[in-house]
Amino acid sequence: LREIDQMPVALIPGGTFLMGANPDDPRAELDERPQHPVTLASFSLDQYEVSVAQYALFLTANGGHAPSACLGLTCVKTSFEALESHLVWNAGAIYQAAPGFEAYPINFVTWYGAQAYCAWAGGRLPTEAEWEYAARGTDSRLYPWGDDLPDGPRALFNLGFEALLPVNALPDGVSAFGVWGLAGSVWEWTADWYTEDFYATSPDANPLNPGDGEFRAPRVLRGGGWDSLPEDLRASARQAAEPLNGGPFGANVGFRCAMEAGE
Repeated sequence: LREIDQMPVALIPGGTFLMGANPDDPRAELDERPQHPVTLASFSLDQYEVSVAQYALFLTANGGHAPSACLGLTCVKTSFEALESHLVWNAGAIYQAAPGFEAYPINFVTWYGAQAYCAWAGGRLPTEAEWEYAARGTDSRLYPWGDDLPDGPRALFNLGFEALLPVNALPDGVSAFGVWGLAGSVWEWTADWYTEDFYATSPDANPLNPGDGEFRAPRVLRGGGWDSLPEDLRASARQAAEPLNGGPFGANVGFRCAMEAGE
């Protein structure tokens, strides 16, 4: 349990897995190929997506913003003014979850906001490879629970915002490593910059696409969201998104954090 935000974490033991789409997967996009072996060091990953209450605690603790390589408040606040949000703000820069929605996943989070939260919590965003390994394990499964197609008891998808559920819902969708909500609910930011052909040249150990430092260059989202089609829930599926607002995905974008093993 991480003390600052009371987040349970799962230890993901280091190992080697096949990253990218299985060669016989007809739904795979070009950016999921070629499938290639990747070796990762052990790390910890949040057991759940970061909740509305947790992100509100972070915003309030930092006076609505946190130091980062970004534009202060505009980069870490969410677009909570939108209808599809459970975050509310009161005078005095006190943020809180709407009553009854404390355990729902935070959404409308920028990449910079997610990065700042994870740093505040003592961690970082997971790399794209770490995220996929946590979802797939070592057996190249298509989804966190196995190869069966997504259904209602396992994942929240192809629905509207009003169908969103708490981060600890749907135990049938838990991955082999004990991580919840890696398919559907909200898309999740990873640390990587997005390039379509990264797999052709990526290192085989602890890969991370550092990009070129461009402020608005797209980053990688993983996992699909509440309005996604089943193919977006596959563990190998990748999505590029503009880091300041998630592009068109803002309403269904959230995140979880990773930490080095032992921290």
